[in-house]
Amino acid sequence: MNNKVLILPIILIFQLLHVNAQEETIKVHFIENTPKIDGVLDTDLKSFQKKDFNYIWQFDNPPTDTVKVQYVIGYTPTHFYLYIETKADSINYRNRGFQNGDGFKLLLAIPQKDSLTNEFYELFYSPSNNKDYWARQRIWTYNIKAVLRGVSKNSKFEYASQNRKCGFEALISWNDIPPYHPWMLKEIGFNLYFAKAIRDTITNGYAVVHDYGIWDEGVKRKFAPLSFDEPKTVDESIILVKPKNRTLHFKEPLLLKTSTISDKSKKEAILVAIINDSSESIYKEEFKINADTQLKKDSIRLESNKLESGKYKLIITSLKDTITSTIITVLPNLDFEQIHNRISENSNSLSKGIINTLIFKLNVIQSELKEIKQYENGEELLSKINSFNKEYEEFQKGIDPYKGIIKPHRRAFKSKYDGTYQPYTVNLPDNYDSTQTYPLLVFLHGSGVDEQGLLNSPRSNGEFIEIAPFARDMYGCYSSDSSQNDILEAIKDVSENFSVDTTQIVIGGFSMGGYGALRTFYEHPKLYKGVAIFAGHPHLASDWFEDEHPNFLEDKYLKVFKGSSVFIYHGKKDGSLPVGLIKEMSEKMKDMGAEVTMSLVAKKGHEYPDNETNEKYFEWLNKIIEE
Repeated sequence: MNNKVLILPIILIFQLLHVNAQEETIKVHFIENTPKIDGVLDTDLKSFQKKDFNYIWQFDNPPTDTVKVQYVIGYTPTHFYLYIETKADSINYRNRGFQNGDGFKLLLAIPQKDSLTNEFYELFYSPSNNKDYWARQRIWTYNIKAVLRGVSKNSKFEYASQNRKCGFEALISWNDIPPYHPWMLKEIGFNLYFAKAIRDTITNGYAVVHDYGIWDEGVKRKFAPLSFDEPKTVDESIILVKPKNRTLHFKEPLLLKTSTISDKSKKEAILVAIINDSSESIYKEEFKINADTQLKKDSIRLESNKLESGKYKLIITSLKDTITSTIITVLPNLDFEQIHNRISENSNSLSKGIINTLIFKLNVIQSELKEIKQYENGEELLSKINSFNKEYEEFQKGIDPYKGIIKPHRRAFKSKYDGTYQPYTVNLPDNYDSTQTYPLLVFLHGSGVDEQGLLNSPRSNGEFIEIAPFARDMYGCYSSDSSQNDILEAIKDVSENFSVDTTQIVIGGFSMGGYGALRTFYEHPKLYKGVAIFAGHPHLASDWFEDEHPNFLEDKYLKVFKGSSVFIYHGKKDGSLPVGLIKEMSEKMKDMGAEVTMSLVAKKGHEYPDNETNEKYFEWLNKIIEE
């Protein structure tokens, strides 16, 4: 299953039970001893005030009695602490509990000038009897972008039910969410959403801050400001040292921020070391920090003239412990104009596809250099730069840098409509032979992500060339002209560069891409021999957007499927895109004369199919290309 695919929950009607125009500052208590995480509030934390959720939504559900839901928050020098308590007899274990109940989403944000911010972490939590369940505890979104990233073992989540109360307890390591720490940032914003399952199918939602972004993606978020209590006394010294800028440009100084508090006034020694990829110490220096009985903040400036472009490990230790161990990167200086001109000149007369791909990758690097935050470690960007440099070196020697690559890799074309460079991912069969032709599978990604990674799992039976167009679409249901044009241009580009049988093309997609596959087939039915819909929806675009879009429950949009071959997969426990609509669409397609092969899986939610369904799907593909 590809857990990276996200969807937008459909909210038809919501009932707002409480309104508060201005968000009040929420106080966060300092916790001296790290709490035990077992789903039960520790005895020494019971003096903390339990806070109410300010808003309740009942969506389009039948009216039900709401339950009492409260929360407690606190922090230690190493962790953010959260406890949620509901009055209920038992915990409900649903797929994607953070959406469908029981479960929750936590937002921590860097406030910006207005009431919205695009710098935040959103983490989600879903109780499950399976400790390895993918949606148990993860980072969902980072700075607007969907990341679906795991957390370290230092972050914990547990839950318990006793005395007609259910407790959900989380401890989030500050190291998992850099640069967040109340002693390092001027302000931190907060929101919390709890989804409570009622009976078998109903879900009520509870939130601290009224924010439609709870159910949306790619948008700025609302928050309530947090006020963190500073520790009044400590039994021993606490020293925090963190880099302010983990991404450095060549010769830029490294800035360290320090926070200290001690049981008495004294000087504390720290050792700062920078280690290269060969485990060699490039820099090592000892510093003395003044510690006092009150929290004290300061900074240290390190010149980085000795650091060449590359990835380094920054290790900061005290006499007793390791304070910080993190990655920093030094990025090279690039002359983008000169590189672009040399690629465009193409003195070795390499193919247009190579030129377009290199220019696209160069543009991505230039854009990401402008957007990267100083607190990010830049490791991924450095990897892109190094990879591009290798490809560019081969190009300058007249060598095709992509020749012989079978595994999924990104290519690009230059749009004939607006001159922009647009990407798609291509995956070749293991036995690819350029002297033979192969059928083509066009597979569309879900919402909130691009196409990268989509073809890392097999999307066909191994006999197809597979492509996944980005199609300029994160949330648009492939309904724009530019999206549809990009799909066609990606097909044209892959056909010009690889041995594609253009009479054997199948369109498919997952979630939003499932609707996109329907929409794309509808636009050009003669181009495709079949359409595959995985966990899709018949009228997703109409639900998301105000203007009119094809509704594939209506006969006028289903006519094009007459005589076509359709494969449909859906999980019966899909709480995000309801299976009932797909079943209705399937019957209507059959009535229109489509040949529908369907797999509805009882225990699956909004996720990719099981092995049995895949075998059925691969047989369906074989049948199409044999006809």
